[in-house]
Amino acid sequence: MNRLLFLLPVLFMACGTQPKTANGTLQAAEEALAEELAAERQIEEELAADKQAETEITLVAAGTQNSGGLEQESYEEIFKEVKAFIENLNTVIKNKNFNKWRDTLSEERLKEISSPEFLTRMSQTPSMKSMKRVLKGPEDYFLYVVVPSRANSQVDKIEIIDNNKVRAIYMNTRKETTELLYELVKDGNLWKIIR
Repeated sequence: MNRLLFLLPVLFMACGTQPKTANGTLQAAEEALAEELAAERQIEEELAADKQAETEITLVAAGTQNSGGLEQESYEEIFKEVKAFIENLNTVIKNKNFNKWRDTLSEERLKEISSPEFLTRMSQTPSMKSMKRVLKGPEDYFLYVVVPSRANSQVDKIEIIDNNKVRAIYMNTRKETTELLYELVKDGNLWKIIR
């Protein structure tokens, strides 16, 4: 717009040095104004196209491009689903329902917590040593590790990892840290714990 204001006096001054009719001067000014407006519109369209491209790049980087899976849902929708899943999971854990909890695990996670190496490593933690507990299977892990530590889990935000995986994060304001609650994978319409 500033260019237009500058252009008008220049046009009028230029018209004063050349013999032209009033209609010719007005017409030339209108044409110049129309060209300037068209140029500004083109610049605005290019800026809008650049902004759209930046948005698409950001969405791809954030894993929310519309190409299937979680990426077709908004962050808010996914967050609501994950929060509801964790609230239901908390109830299962509080009720010490091992079978329902086991059903929320991915096959890989169930294999991991069933392995002798994992159970031995968890048995060596300070809390298990102080209770003199040796974990013998996934049910022991559930009762002595999961129930005391995860019954009141609260998700404050999620991070979308890829097309079907998210991290549920707890914001510990007392310690000013963030903590990973769960890493989840969406299998069809069901969430499964992978970590």
